[in-house]
Amino acid sequence: MGSTTDHSKFKETCVLVLKDAKTGRIEAFREIGPNIVTNAGDKYYAECAAGIRGSTVLTPPSRTFNAGMFVVAKSFTVAATKVATFGRFVGLTTTYSGRQLFDSGYPKTADSDTDNTGRTVDAVTYKRTYTTAQANYTIRAIGICRLNATSATSVAGRELLSYKTLSAAQVVTKTSSQTLTAYINHLFTGV
Repeated sequence: MGSTTDHSKFKETCVLVLKDAKTGRIEAFREIGPNIVTNAGDKYYAECAAGIRGSTVLTPPSRTFNAGMFVVAKSFTVAATKVATFGRFVGLTTTYSGRQLFDSGYPKTADSDTDNTGRTVDAVTYKRTYTTAQANYTIRAIGICRLNATSATSVAGRELLSYKTLSAAQVVTKTSSQTLTAYINHLFTGV
């Protein structure tokens, strides 16, 4: 998974929706794709698929991206690659306002949120709504990390499920008078 050119089997779409906090009016909307599913992400999805047969869980995944966190960052050290880790994000500061838990009920399949234009019954969706107090800067990279990941954690703790660097036309600048809802969708379909 994670190829930037072959979309016959899957599509990885990121959606960023910036709204005025008082009125709820959409001020910026970006549908961005694809995001790179990392090597660790490939292994996680393979473990999920191999670990479930019917309703019996045979082997739980060793990676826990389903209990991970959404990341929006000011910058990045290297453009998206299959080996990206949490250390590729720059500008998260010691408070990590850009690294937040998923919204309640996420990740999920068959997302019904109409702001998520990348939703489909065959996709898993990760979602985070950033409040007026969080991530107030220009966002240039997004991804999914392990719970409480930092660049100082163990090698496993630094793993990313997915990673996306934004072009100049895709960046979003968030202020304290706005909320940001971010979605990452990973679509699985056969040929």
